[in-house]
Amino acid sequence: MNELYSSACPTDNKSYKIRDMARILIVDDEHSNLILMDRLLRAEGYSNLVLIDDPREVMAAYLQMPTDLILLDIRMPYLNGFKVIEQITARNDPLAPPILVLTAENSRDYMLRALQAGARDFISKPFDRAEVVARVRNMLEVQLAMRMTYVSRPERL
Repeated sequence: MNELYSSACPTDNKSYKIRDMARILIVDDEHSNLILMDRLLRAEGYSNLVLIDDPREVMAAYLQMPTDLILLDIRMPYLNGFKVIEQITARNDPLAPPILVLTAENSRDYMLRALQAGARDFISKPFDRAEVVARVRNMLEVQLAMRMTYVSRPERL
């Protein structure tokens, strides 16, 4: 059995391993939002967090190391979140990280546009902390399981 899913330890062992392994990019032009997400996720045990306040730097960070999840704002200067999503999806990477949009834009049009562009989920600010933590954990579990499947059987994806 794979180490990530080992049941030799308590049932929460999988969550600890995911938190240790996961690389999360947090992209927001507002410094206070970056600090809030950093503190929230570190309090939950996530440690491999990359804070990006300039969306033009996302692709370089994404290509530098395997990334497991991107938390992305939509309204940013220079390059909006929709353009960032387009850049990532244009790579046609079968292991591209899921994108969770966290934005103050709460209209149905923004939500649908983000989801249609390739975001996997959408949460409006102000957000419920427990909901964000649960969605991050769920997305990471699926992403890491897909990565393990792809590594062991790339012809199936």
